[in-house]
Amino acid sequence: MKKEIRKDVLNKLYNLSQKTSEKATKESNILAQLFESDSWKEAHVVGTTLAMPKEFNTGPLIKQAIEEGKIIVVPRTFGLGKMEFYYYDFSEKLEETSFGVLEPTNDRKFGKDEIDLIIVPGVAFSPEGYRVGFGGGFYDRYLEAFKGNTCSLVLPEQTGYSWKPEDHDLPVNRLFYFKETGVI
Repeated sequence: MKKEIRKDVLNKLYNLSQKTSEKATKESNILAQLFESDSWKEAHVVGTTLAMPKEFNTGPLIKQAIEEGKIIVVPRTFGLGKMEFYYYDFSEKLEETSFGVLEPTNDRKFGKDEIDLIIVPGVAFSPEGYRVGFGGGFYDRYLEAFKGNTCSLVLPEQTGYSWKPEDHDLPVNRLFYFKETGVI
């Protein structure tokens, strides 16, 4: 079931990525909600990803965090599904993985107890905060012992699916959705 959902949503996200203005508008709407949240305001160290084109663009989020004096950390993956978070600003040297993901090469690792908020990526999301990820299980393993806040930034294309979460699936604390704004 998750495999079919993943394939369907990734296709929708690819199509959205071809409509750059529409995608940027949706992302800006969702980011505005995140930036107003207590989770964001209270966080000093924020974990996020370096997004690929079809994913939620995290560039504006990283820029905002740096402007506010927050520390950004991004994941680096290792064998056996292991993942750790490392310092990032726009000047850091990056390396492309075999999956095409960019990761920092520095040795400034942050422990789970040093991160206040992780913005968890995903492909599809349930209203309860469960997610269909990209299939590697990295975040489910990492979040098992994580005590900070978690949230996800959810585009409309990523909703409307239902599946039964597996025992190892962990929901995020909060989902930020695109909200239609009325014109007066």
